[in-house]
Amino acid sequence: MEVKVVTVVLLLLFMAGMVGAQYTNEALTLTVYSDGYVKVDQYIKPDNYVVSVTVPLLAKDVTGLAVIDDRGNPLPYELNGSKVAVYFENATRVHLRYYTPDLTSKEGAIWTLKISWDEPIKIIFPKNAVIVDLSDVPLEISGDTITMPPGNQSISYVIKYPSPSPTETTTSTTVTSPPSTTTTHNNGTMIHSPSSPNPTPSSGINWTPILMGIVVVAGLALGFTYHKRARARGEEISSGGMKREEFEKYLEKFDLNEEEKGALLYIFERGGKAKQAEVRDALGIPKTTAWRMFQRLEKQGLVRIYKKRRENWVELKF
Repeated sequence: MEVKVVTVVLLLLFMAGMVGAQYTNEALTLTVYSDGYVKVDQYIKPDNYVVSVTVPLLAKDVTGLAVIDDRGNPLPYELNGSKVAVYFENATRVHLRYYTPDLTSKEGAIWTLKISWDEPIKIIFPKNAVIVDLSDVPLEISGDTITMPPGNQSISYVIKYPSPSPTETTTSTTVTSPPSTTTTHNNGTMIHSPSSPNPTPSSGINWTPILMGIVVVAGLALGFTYHKRARARGEEISSGGMKREEFEKYLEKFDLNEEEKGALLYIFERGGKAKQAEVRDALGIPKTTAWRMFQRLEKQGLVRIYKKRRENWVELKF
C-alpha cells in the first residue's frame, strides 16, 4: 500500500514538473522611456511536443500586447489577468512584446526601475538618463544599454532635460513723430517737420509716400496689438479666466515632465483645446509617446480626450 502511495506521489510530481517545464526563458530586454513606460521584449523557447504555453507577464497594467513566432507571424493568445496563454504548433521561438508603467516608480526627480528575473536582463535607457544607483554590478555596459545579472535588481536614474532656450521677444515698432523743429543736415538741406503748416523741403524730396508709409506701419502696429490683446482676452475666457502665469503656477502642483507641461501650455494657448495630432507635431514627439502622455494626463484629471470628426481632441479640465 505504501509503495502505491509513493508511486502516485512521484507520478504527480513528475506531471507537475512537466506542466511547469512548458518553455525556457531565452532573453529579456527592457526599453525604458523618459515618461516611465517600459517596453518589454521577452523571448521564450517552448518545449518539444507542446502546443500551448502559459506565460506570466511582468506587470498587470499592460498595453500593446503582441505575440509573434520565430517567422514574425502573430500567434493567437488569451490574456487572463497578468498571464497570457499562447497557442502555436511549430514555433520554435516565441516573442512577447508589451508596454507597462508598473516597472518604474518616481520619487521627486529620481526614477527607479525594479525587476526580478532568473536570467541576465538587458536594459536600454533613454539617452538623457543618468544612472545614480545600482543594486548590483552590471555584467556589461555599452552606451545607453546595461546588462544586469539574474535576481532582484533595482536601478535608479534621473532624466536630464535640456535647458530651455531664451524666450524670443518680439519688439514692436514704435513710431515717433518727427521733431517739431527745423533740422539742418550736414549738407545744408533744411527739412521741416510735418507739424509745420506748409512743409517745403528744399531738397526736393516728395515726402507724401514716406508719410503714407509711416501711417501704414503705425496702422499695422496698432492692428497687431489689438489682435494680440483680443486673442489674450479670448484665451482668458476660454481657459476659465486664468492667465498663463496663473496656469503655470497651477501646474506646479502636479508631478509633470517637460513634455507634459509643454503639451498643457500649448493647449492653454490655443484656448483650452486642440487636436492630439497638432499638439504632437508642435512638440515633435512620437505618436505612441503622445498617446501614453495624454492617457496619464487624463488619469490625473487634467484633460479630457474626445473624438470629433474622426480626430482625437484634448481639452483642459481645471
